[in-house]
Amino acid sequence: MSQTAQSAPPAEVDTKIAPRRDLAFASFDEVSEDLDRIEASLNAGTLTATGNLTPGQNFEHLAKFLRFAYDGFPSKAPPPIRWIARMMLKKKATQSEEPLPSGFKLPKQASALLPSDDVGDAEGLALLREQSARIHAGEAMTQPSPLLGQLTHEEWLTLQRKHMALHLSFLHPQGAPSR
Repeated sequence: MSQTAQSAPPAEVDTKIAPRRDLAFASFDEVSEDLDRIEASLNAGTLTATGNLTPGQNFEHLAKFLRFAYDGFPSKAPPPIRWIARMMLKKKATQSEEPLPSGFKLPKQASALLPSDDVGDAEGLALLREQSARIHAGEAMTQPSPLLGQLTHEEWLTLQRKHMALHLSFLHPQGAPSR
């Protein structure tokens, strides 16, 4: 498959048990290195995906989450949900190195984060690289999370790295081990 092609959507799988790479990123340089490996495998036609999203859809979703952290989210969770999330999830999601769990389905209020059905792999990757460049340029993420509320830039960085590790773990460049 060439980088300009769009992957066929995978069959619906249980992402809690789907094969994944064991990923954790300590920096966005490590994210960029993994994206380079993924892109090389995509160009060679050897990239496989084991989740419910195509590579392009994974990339576009990650790009949207980054962009909204910079530019603002179009909606937020209802107040009781936000309160519960802040009490139970904020510290784990933004201050620990524990990975994010797979298998979470976005609610209707978060539909702006969903990827397009027809996004190509190259298009999605370009969008993700564009938003990632903002991190490398030193731009601060300052917008409140629609679920966790106000986050520092450092908390956003931790959450974004963990979110990227989760989604990119479903993409398998040739030769990358799975767990």
